[in-house]
Amino acid sequence: MSDVIQIHGARQHNLKNINVEIPRGKIVTITGVSGSGKSSLAFDTVYAEGYRKYLESLSADVRRVLGAIAKPDVDYIRGLPPVIAVEQNVSAATNPRSTLATATEIADYARLVWCVAGVQKCPFDGGEIKRRSLDECVEEILAFPEGGKLYLIAPFLEGKKTAAAAGIEDLKKRGWQRARINGEIAELDGGEALKLLKADNKIDIVIDRIKVSENARSRISDSLELALKEGAGKAFAYCEFGGEAFEKTLSTALSCSVCGRVFDDISPRSFSHNHPDGACPSCGGIGRVMSFDERLVVPDDTKSVYGGALKPYRMGSRYLILHRCSLLKKLSLQYPFDRKAPWKDLPQDVRDFILYGDKNRPFEIRRGRSNKKAQTPYYFPGVLAELDHYYSHGASDAMTVKLGAFMVSSVCKDCKGARLNARSRNVFVNGKSYPEFMSMSVDAALEFAKSLKGGRFDAISEAVNGLKERLDFLNRVGLSYLHLDREYSTLSNGEARRARLAAQLGMELVGAAYVLDEPTIGLHPSDNDRLIGAIKNLRDGGNSVILVEHDADAIKASDYIIELGPKAGFSGGEVVFKGSLSECRKSKYSRTGAYLSGRARIEKYSPSPKPDGRILRVKNAREHNLKNITVDFPVGLLTVVCGVSGSGKSTLVNEILANEAARKLNGAKQLCGAHGGIEGLEYFDKCVRVDQSPIGRTPRSNPATYTKLFDKLRELFAKTPAAIARGYKASRFSFNVKGGRCEHCGGDGAVALDMQFLGDIYVECPACKGRRYNRETLEVKYKGLDISQVLELTVDEAAELFRSHSDIVSKLKTLQDVGLGYVRLGQSANTLSGGEAQRIKLSLELSKRQNGKNLYILDEPSTGLHWDDIEKLMTLLFKLRDAGNTVIVIEHHPDFIRLADHLVELGPTGGEHGGNLIYSGSVEGLAKLDTPTSKYL
Repeated sequence: MSDVIQIHGARQHNLKNINVEIPRGKIVTITGVSGSGKSSLAFDTVYAEGYRKYLESLSADVRRVLGAIAKPDVDYIRGLPPVIAVEQNVSAATNPRSTLATATEIADYARLVWCVAGVQKCPFDGGEIKRRSLDECVEEILAFPEGGKLYLIAPFLEGKKTAAAAGIEDLKKRGWQRARINGEIAELDGGEALKLLKADNKIDIVIDRIKVSENARSRISDSLELALKEGAGKAFAYCEFGGEAFEKTLSTALSCSVCGRVFDDISPRSFSHNHPDGACPSCGGIGRVMSFDERLVVPDDTKSVYGGALKPYRMGSRYLILHRCSLLKKLSLQYPFDRKAPWKDLPQDVRDFILYGDKNRPFEIRRGRSNKKAQTPYYFPGVLAELDHYYSHGASDAMTVKLGAFMVSSVCKDCKGARLNARSRNVFVNGKSYPEFMSMSVDAALEFAKSLKGGRFDAISEAVNGLKERLDFLNRVGLSYLHLDREYSTLSNGEARRARLAAQLGMELVGAAYVLDEPTIGLHPSDNDRLIGAIKNLRDGGNSVILVEHDADAIKASDYIIELGPKAGFSGGEVVFKGSLSECRKSKYSRTGAYLSGRARIEKYSPSPKPDGRILRVKNAREHNLKNITVDFPVGLLTVVCGVSGSGKSTLVNEILANEAARKLNGAKQLCGAHGGIEGLEYFDKCVRVDQSPIGRTPRSNPATYTKLFDKLRELFAKTPAAIARGYKASRFSFNVKGGRCEHCGGDGAVALDMQFLGDIYVECPACKGRRYNRETLEVKYKGLDISQVLELTVDEAAELFRSHSDIVSKLKTLQDVGLGYVRLGQSANTLSGGEAQRIKLSLELSKRQNGKNLYILDEPSTGLHWDDIEKLMTLLFKLRDAGNTVIVIEHHPDFIRLADHLVELGPTGGEHGGNLIYSGSVEGLAKLDTPTSKYL
């Protein structure tokens, strides 16, 4: 077996026919500036070829589609083991049913533990649910006082009077002499039994009457067996003694020891919120439901009820609006309130009545102009309930969409967010229910799992060990602060990739090649050691690990380094260095080595302005793990919010500050986390959020469309002589509308192959060959290039081609300024990394006219950036700041933190022990303290 992976003649994307040998059984880092070809080598060449080889080992049906899958542009790859990729997931949001526990197999092991070792309780009265043998039931009967008058009774029928009378006749025909009718024991012969019947009835059969005695054990056993047979596994033992009465519910089925209700057996799927056996029937297992929210229904509390404070109440047909206004007017006369007073001035009880109604107070609501008294009293359910009923039953599709803007996802009232039905929620292991375990953080769940030993847990030791191992893997990759029921779609890119890495660690494969895309993203430098330790465990287990990385700690932990460059795009794609860490530091060709050795350093070329006293203040932030903190952000400066993973940075900046600023400044309909108010928003005109979410959800979204550059290009093509002669308008050159696009692929340029149990594979459209347009559209050319060829140009190439068009060049220049000159104009949004998507958004903002009164909020903009790229990005951010804007950034990169004007650090740790403000001030001030961040400055 070869000790290296030999790659010969790699030409994928911008790779320059390179030859590389990657040592097997080692940690190999591929680094270089953004766009230098790192991902092209690691993912589009090595992993793509490994995936092809895997498909070749499958069935003939799968191999049949191999011809449609493009082979990587490489001469050959030898010595390639099975390849597993953990890359950035920037596609559409994950299913809300997917949680951290389900994605990492923790839920699978936990279900088995609760199914086998759980103590079942009745959801109605808390009694223990268990099976009892016939002998155990007899022992319970003999526990009644000696000599007591015992009745053994079997349930028979519950129903209306007619059905009950027919049931009594049936019992007579079968030879039974007595029955318990609505709690009274009566003889069936004669008319006494019929006299006891009511509108609703419950009838039980009296099987036997006997004195409680040890000598009667045999008879009691026989009669009880018959009672259980007649009662479908359920019977009652009723005893009278000394003027007192006792009754027990007995069953040999799985039943409650208190109320006697019979339950079905539980199975592992009973604890799955994705299966009908376990899911809460109200929310379908999601744990949340959409409901109208008071803050969105009344967006402007300065308006009155008469003046339209209840905004969605003014939507719908004219008749419906008039009816609602008339109803509120009539209610205001009987529950006195001033309809013309501002909403904020109404008493709280009046506002509560209008929104939530009063189900106990009847109102007289006359219909139309009639003076007749209402025939039946009207109980007002409240505006929110009426809107919800209209949304669910009467609204048109168009109105449903409009009303949806006033709704938020709220916790299900039945399951309280636990996702499971009442039966599944009442199974306990060491006093913890399954939802309680899932609500724990990873480190707390690991401690709980370690307590599961001895007794009934010995029989399921493999499941318990599997549970502990997977929790330990999450802990080792730095995710100890996350809760197991956290929705997978809410994880950051870095957290999601580390969770997937933990799942791979749990498989304990040997001889595989792992290709990891920047696993350190989202990690504070103090958390790197655990992640690097997990990566070393993969290597020590006999695997090869290929990292695409920029983090200094990860590069230093590598056995071998490959650097591509020297620049991005067409100027990259060459191997500028390969060798050990010590050789990298000494190499005069390696930019990475220059930074690792200290020969190069990111410098701050723009001095920090002095604060002018204006403050943006978030008061009493208490969402999630934030400890009621008040944080100040100087206006006009670049502030970096730092701290260990899980310390509360995203909660403070994204969920509270950004959401509230977007709502008040931009008119966004979104709610923010719990806090006591924000001061200083009057200094800003708008809030601009630049995060790592995708710039689009379909292959048709790309940098050109997002930055509005495509509009300029289509207008340019529409002015060419060929387009004018044919009467083509700008819309002809859009692949989003019919006319000029290829209808076989709908303008995507690719079609999906259904791989059954595998994920869909997108292959080149056979009709347009990936060019997106039909033949007639492609016949129109500008400087010898059709619209499809223009979209294949990189930003740098397009800037040269359109240098005479200032409006086009200006947009391309902003993309170049953020270090994206290597990106192709038509590159699909779902192939862009989170960092690239964020920089495209930043370029769009830079292309707009600045008024110096914007609040910019960025979430880890250093993602995917080499030191050289970070220096360019910092220059742009300082340019925004120098224009008078305020920039707030969440970051972990030490150099980014070092160059900030102002620092805010949260901590000291993640999860429950985080959420405190441990520092706010200058970089120099933090460097003098002992905090998790200060030691890295």
